[in-house]
Amino acid sequence: MFVRRLRASATVALIFSSLVAGCSSAAQAAGTASEAASAGVFGRTLVNPAVTVTADGLFVAWQVNAATAAVPQFELARVNLATGAIEASHRFSAGYIGSPLAAGGSLWMTTSPGSKGESLLRLNPADLAVTEDLPVVGASYTGVGAGSHLAIAGGALWVTGGDRLLRVSLTSGRLLTAITLPGAFTSDVAANSDGTVLVVGEAADSGLGSVQRRNPVTGALLASHSTAGVTAPELGGVIDSGVWASVPTGMLGYAERFTVANMTPDAATDVGGTNGIRAIVADGVVWISDGTGGARRNYCANPVTGHRLATIPLPNLDQDYLLAVSPRSLYYEVAAGNGSDVRTVKVPAACTGLSRVIFTSALLPTRRPGESSWRTLS
Repeated sequence: MFVRRLRASATVALIFSSLVAGCSSAAQAAGTASEAASAGVFGRTLVNPAVTVTADGLFVAWQVNAATAAVPQFELARVNLATGAIEASHRFSAGYIGSPLAAGGSLWMTTSPGSKGESLLRLNPADLAVTEDLPVVGASYTGVGAGSHLAIAGGALWVTGGDRLLRVSLTSGRLLTAITLPGAFTSDVAANSDGTVLVVGEAADSGLGSVQRRNPVTGALLASHSTAGVTAPELGGVIDSGVWASVPTGMLGYAERFTVANMTPDAATDVGGTNGIRAIVADGVVWISDGTGGARRNYCANPVTGHRLATIPLPNLDQDYLLAVSPRSLYYEVAAGNGSDVRTVKVPAACTGLSRVIFTSALLPTRRPGESSWRTLS
């Protein structure tokens, strides 16, 4: 999943109005496939790089036009986990793209091609060709907000954006359910690995919002807890009996675990930091990352207690920023020239092996400078 870093200038979220079932021309809405670059992506200076690890491999996205462009344009590449060599790539039409999610034999992602509206795209994970383009009719916006906006639960794909929560068929790509999130301006969604727990984060344009547990099949609200920030809580992942979220408050931010049964926060897990602090659940642990937090706010931890296990081994913990986690490697960002370099380092031994111990229970009966508004996170 992409690791999105939220800065003091909050992005405007994707706002869905309705999802129109069926296909349109992929070339019109999604751009065209580009030639794979001769060099890999590691150590290569990229504008606004984003990294995600999925069941279909490692994906890296970056902005191909100037960081100052009024409307950005992005390229997405599937790359070798170890070397960063580009195996397939696709350049999209101008606009923002969301974090890709692998499910049902396809790669799914949201895109915002400017005045053309928003779309949910289905891609072939092998060559990244767009196989289905599901137009979304709604208000224009200036960027995809922080968070993944996609999750698999109850046997379907759940999509959030603004005040809409949509359930989409993984086979036909058709809209199954559309739920309004009253007053929401930004939103995010996450689920546990077996799709029995669905969590939504939402907030009004004032920043007042909530984290919610919803029925993974119907989307009905089951439990909620209020939050106050500048955007919706960014959901880092659901594991065991809790969900980790980060909340930017404007000047500062915090990461915390919420118990999914009633969505109450666990004060013992609260970690304060900058607006860029994040919690990423990956491979049985939670990763706390804050680009200017030093060793104190960059570490892996027990996902239930929040107990620190080891410091993230980045060269400069006051500048480098964790982007994504795979079972063997950490992918991080280093400021370089007019962009950033994506680099990799081995996962510390102390941060491995917890998934067999902790991820055991079915949870619920419902079975820096130059910062951009588009920052990346898994």
